[in-house]
Amino acid sequence: MKSFLIIVVFLIHSMIVYTQGYINNREQYEKERKQIMDDEEALQAGADFNLTSKEAEVNRIFMGFKDKELTRGLRHEDQHTAALHFFKAKSMIEKGDVFLFLKMMPKGALLHVHDTAAVSSKWVIKNLTYMPGMLRCRTSANLNIFTFRKMRNKHGCSSSYYKVSEERDYAWYSSKYDQDLEKSINLRVAYPEMVYPNLKDVWNKFRNMFSTIGDAFSYLPAFRRYVWQMLTELYFDNVMYAEIRSSLKKLYDEKGKVYPKEFTAREYIDINNKFVKKYPDFLGVKIIFCGHRNDINRIRHSVKEFKQLHKDFPNFIIGYDIVGQEDKGLTLYSVLNVLDELPKTARLFFHGGETNWLGSIMDTNLLDAILLKTKRIGHGYALAKHPILMEMVKKNSIGLEVSPISNQVLNLVWDMRNHPAAIYLAEDIPMSITNDDPGFWDAEGLSYDFYYAIMSMAPNNAGLSLLKALVWHSIDYSILTSEEKEKGLNILSRRWDKFLTEVLNRWGKKPKK
Repeated sequence: MKSFLIIVVFLIHSMIVYTQGYINNREQYEKERKQIMDDEEALQAGADFNLTSKEAEVNRIFMGFKDKELTRGLRHEDQHTAALHFFKAKSMIEKGDVFLFLKMMPKGALLHVHDTAAVSSKWVIKNLTYMPGMLRCRTSANLNIFTFRKMRNKHGCSSSYYKVSEERDYAWYSSKYDQDLEKSINLRVAYPEMVYPNLKDVWNKFRNMFSTIGDAFSYLPAFRRYVWQMLTELYFDNVMYAEIRSSLKKLYDEKGKVYPKEFTAREYIDINNKFVKKYPDFLGVKIIFCGHRNDINRIRHSVKEFKQLHKDFPNFIIGYDIVGQEDKGLTLYSVLNVLDELPKTARLFFHGGETNWLGSIMDTNLLDAILLKTKRIGHGYALAKHPILMEMVKKNSIGLEVSPISNQVLNLVWDMRNHPAAIYLAEDIPMSITNDDPGFWDAEGLSYDFYYAIMSMAPNNAGLSLLKALVWHSIDYSILTSEEKEKGLNILSRRWDKFLTEVLNRWGKKPKK
């Protein structure tokens, strides 16, 4: 319908006769000008969402907040949070009413997050590294490894193993020691343009952080605490459901016993069920199982693992993906024979287009993801350069999992106003807002990414209609069953109305005494 509307609008406006020189009919000019603006706005995401009178009043409040922050940025560029790098803008974002509004807002489903990087780095340091038995060692590349077991061959450590608790006791200031530890699992720096001047530098640090935290994450007592915290951070940021990328690491216990991935899946399910029982308006999580694109044998092995796990847990381990840096890894096209071994019941959720390249083997992942009938595309950053593929995504309702801060922190875009998602929103391309690896850049939950979506990528006049569309579409593009979606939408509607009431009570017009 929207494609048809574009054609009609073009034909109408192509018949407009413009005169050279002065404007002969100012009234006609103004009419045509307004018509074009209205038609363009009608194509945008959220245009189909009509606001109730209650929502209209809340939108008025929100637009007041938004206009205030955008005006401040217009007058003072060093305070223009919508244009600044997240590391420079974070503290200012948190002080504004827009962010507080977004924190309060129900956000529906989170459809793209990696479990080992999902939890606040501060929580990891203050909790996991204080657990009895935490060890630290260093590799020859000076990389910290956190673990609860001594396995030099596995960890690649060239140093001895040190008890973190003893190091902390010997330190002059335990807070300074913790800050230094946290730098091992957080990309945040004061001047990212100097510390990470190119993709290679930031991706090297990014990959290393997974190595730093990975073995500690696999320790059964730590895993249980971590996954509970992951769900807690999502729930209290008003996310009601998540589909999590995970390789389901083999877990080990205090005695060093290693458990198979089937055990990890059962642990996930058990934690999830307990959390949902405690918070019944949270729909829980499901797993998208992942292979890694740096080695075809690893991909082949992950496909084999997925087949068995999907067979054992078909309603929990719902799909398959291949993760890792696209610019350095194997393409989907190069592993087609391996992917052909996936069961027909598997749903695919491929990363694609997380690159700045055009016309290279890297951005062909978008093409092959579509041809392989992926349900969603992770990132899709490069899609805007491929008009035919963009039309295919729209025609087939393939949801884009857009992770604004991830794309910025990993050096694809600096000024978020230049993010291609602005085009996707303008043309109502299916998309949801996701957070990817928030724990690795000092974020928590999904509100920060929503901030950039509405403040940087959306038009200045976009408000609650667009926000509501992104929230509701996140449920549409999820792999919840029809019964689960119905339940989720009922919960979302109730929470949305409660949110509207809270906004009006807090910021609405007060009756005169």
